[in-house]
Amino acid sequence: MSARTGQWILKAMILLAALTWLAALALAEPARIPAQGGADQQRPVQGAQGQQAQRPPQPSPFAGPEDERLSIWTGMWEETVRFAGDPEDKPSGTGKWRAAPFYGLYVVINYELKGPEGLYHAHGVMAYDHEAKSYHLWWFDDGANINEYTGTWKDDSTLVFELKRTSGGKVFRERITYSKPAEDEVHSKIEQAFGTEPFKLYLESSAHRIALPEGQGGNPQRPQQQRPGKRPPNGQNP
Repeated sequence: MSARTGQWILKAMILLAALTWLAALALAEPARIPAQGGADQQRPVQGAQGQQAQRPPQPSPFAGPEDERLSIWTGMWEETVRFAGDPEDKPSGTGKWRAAPFYGLYVVINYELKGPEGLYHAHGVMAYDHEAKSYHLWWFDDGANINEYTGTWKDDSTLVFELKRTSGGKVFRERITYSKPAEDEVHSKIEQAFGTEPFKLYLESSAHRIALPEGQGGNPQRPQQQRPGKRPPNGQNP
């Protein structure tokens, strides 16, 4: 067999494999994607089965008053964000976040910020540690940061979380304050410091409740974040 003949056979085999793969996709497609154009085809599933799929998880029997206090942060929120250095009347960031209750024990947060340096995304979890008798906030962001904060209530509508850790031989501290001056309003503030230096403002925000998308139940909220693209020198990010 000549080299040229071998190349043609190889090309034919590759083409056959590609056609087989495309045929398999075509056969599987109707099962994965509903047909377009019919109102009935796009209507949500009705009946007991559909209702069961939308029903939120039932509260845990372990949920108590300490867990219930976190529910004031739940909801869907839009916010304006003013970073340190921004003019008082010209905040440079906007955010959107949802905080939803989970089993009556946790508040799960999805957060997105649009700032002067781009988009920032994060997920958070608020919870009460029944064993340690303290509140915690875990924050995971798209900068590969994983932070854990310990919190206490300053009053009935103000929850303060603090973080202290060492990175690169330096002690980094961060404080996040959430306050709720009204039912549909949440204020947030992040302060940072190194070593024993006093805290300095990193950012502050004002959020207002918005309606949940149709078909989504529950309540939502959010924690704080670092300025997109500008992580604290020790790599920490709320």
